[in-house]
Parts: sequence; C-alpha cells; structure tokens
Amino acid sequence: MKNNHYQLDKVVILSRHGIRTPLQNTLQFLEKVTPFKWPKWDHPYGYLTTRGGILEVYFGRYLSTWLEKHNIKLSKHNTELFVYSNSLQRTVATAQFMTAGAFAGYDIPIHHKYAIEKMDPIFDPSLQDDSTEFKNAVLRDIEEADKAANIFKSLAPAYETLSDILDYKHSKLYAEYKCDLADIPSELYFKKHEEPALLGPLAIGISAVDAFLLQYYSAFPKEQIAWGRLTSQEQWQQISAIRNQYINLVCHSKTLAKHSAALIINMINDLMLRDSKVNLLVGHDSTIASLLGALDFKDYQLPNQFEITPIGGKVALQRFRHLSTGEYFFKAEYIYQSFEQLHNGLALDDNNLPQHYQLHLENASVNNDGYYYWSDFEERIKSIKTS
Repeated sequence: MKNNHYQLDKVVILSRHGIRTPLQNTLQFLEKVTPFKWPKWDHPYGYLTTRGGILEVYFGRYLSTWLEKHNIKLSKHNTELFVYSNSLQRTVATAQFMTAGAFAGYDIPIHHKYAIEKMDPIFDPSLQDDSTEFKNAVLRDIEEADKAANIFKSLAPAYETLSDILDYKHSKLYAEYKCDLADIPSELYFKKHEEPALLGPLAIGISAVDAFLLQYYSAFPKEQIAWGRLTSQEQWQQISAIRNQYINLVCHSKTLAKHSAALIINMINDLMLRDSKVNLLVGHDSTIASLLGALDFKDYQLPNQFEITPIGGKVALQRFRHLSTGEYFFKAEYIYQSFEQLHNGLALDDNNLPQHYQLHLENASVNNDGYYYWSDFEERIKSIKTS
C-alpha cells in the first residue's frame, strides 16, 4: 500500500471495555456448574479493575503515537476529539484511563448519557421486538449457521474439555440434568427489554470461559487459574471456541446484529459528519460483534488471540483522503493485545506493539492500494441506519 498518498482524515474507534471482574449473576450461576470454589476479587462485580485501568493507560498512550504517525496531533482545545461511553462503571472508567494515557493533563470530557450503572440504549443489546416473526428470523439464522459450519456438533470436544476442567460430573447442575454438559437442552431466551440468550451448554460455556479468561488476563497465580486445571494453549483454544460461537450466534448473526447495532451505526454516521477527527466510543464485545455483523464484514480470526472480540480490543473505522485526487477511502483495523500481552501486562511501546489486523468487507471492491471506496461504505452505513 502506498500509504504516503493518503492522509487519515477521520477515525471512529469502537473499544470494548478493559479487564473487569466477573458479573455477579454470572458467578452465582457458575456456582452450580462445579464443586470447586470460585476465587474472590478485590473489586465490585462487573467493574474495571486497577490492572484493567493500567492497561488502558498503556493503550491510550499507544493510540496517541499511532495518530501522530498518521499526522493527527490534537490541540489543547480538544475540539478534534469526542469521547462517548456506555453509562456503566467499566466503560466510563475505560474511557477515562484511555484518555489519561493518550492525553495526560488535558481536560477531556467523557460523555455518557446516564448516571453510572444504567445501560445506554446505544450500547444495549436488549430486545426491542420479541414478536414471533422476529424470533423465527433469529432461529433461522442460528439454524443456517449451524447447518453451514456444524457448530453444535463441532463443539463436542470443547464441552468435554470444559466439563473436565469444571469437574462438572460432581456439580449441582449435573445432579439436576443427569447428562453430559453438551447434552443439556438448548433454548433461545427471547423477551422484550432483556438480552437474548442461548440457554444451555453455550451459555454455561461462555460464562465459565469468561471467568477463566479474566483470571488469566488478571495474572492470577497459575494454581488459581481454573484451579490449576487449564494448563495448555490447546485447552484455551478449544474452550475459547465456545465463547466465540456464542458471540457469533447471539450477537453477530444478521437479524440480531442489525437490530442491536442500528443506534450505534446511526451515531457513527453522525460522527463522520462532525468536526471531531478522533472519536472514541467505549462499549462491549456485543457492541463490536453486532456492528461487524450488521455492516457485513468478513469472518476473521485474530492472530495471537483466541477471542474474536478480545477484552480492551478496539475496532478503528478510518476515513482517508487521497492527497492528489481528494477522493475519500475506507479502511478498518482491529487493534488489540494478544493473549500473552494481556497476561503479561507490560507497557505498549516499540518493543511491545499491540496487534493490528485489517478487517475486510463482504461484497465490496478495493482500489489498487487496497482501500475500500468511502462512498460504498457510507452507503452501507446509511442502509442499516435507515432500515
């Protein structure tokens, strides 16, 4: 790519919050799936941890140098920067730490709609429509995805590994169902004003895998990470597939993705028309997955990461101007820390750069330098926001 022919003109960075503690309802649920005791955390449930904050400071510092390399250096007046987060502690705190790292000493407002711990509709995956017609469309998406990739059957070895780690056969849940983890009945939970969920093995799996990932990213002692029973990269890769498939089916599939992402896509469209060159939005893995699904990005696997929506990861939607023609182009990158970088918790610098992975669009053409045409991406945004 001849990057010297292009100037980054505007960027919207959609970030997942940083490392948090487990959610209270998740931990209460997980007590039934294993005879082992889950470790205690030194922060309230669902809050960004101190370590999570430090890593966001590092990431913010990196982003400021990345922007400077693209010839975007923000002024003290901050009119070129806009920061907006969901109104939960972990998202607001992530935005605060990230901007502190990027622009230490500057008075940068963190915009959020409500008092802390109330969900902003822009980031809320809860259902606004629970009609039979809509539910059937979602079920068709799940059925088609399973038919195409044989998802539920292919996860059988992962469920077996997870069952062994949890010692599920000696749990209260096993006493209740009296069957293997993979054979617990699945059901789509679909209720207006609540988050959709695939109850059964996938819901149990994503809850347990999340808890283990948070322990690993928080650098718990080895004997405390999954009680010392999760010891190989192969195990991590296998059980992370459960988490990824849950995200794909519940957040990324077309019908639910368009439903969940409409408001944030509307906001991104508005931000592209404003003066702010750099726009930072902080939400959740569901926010990123639904956005990428709704805008029809190609499926991807991030190098050096088992998660498809890693904690603290950022999707950078970039608009470039061609210096000689004045024409606008589009590029999207996932900027994230690898599995080991999150665990090691070191500062991001030239010796420890975050990962960059270019995301690609389905049914879209690129120019000779590998950039998408901005007009095509703009049309795609508008087709979602107005539908």
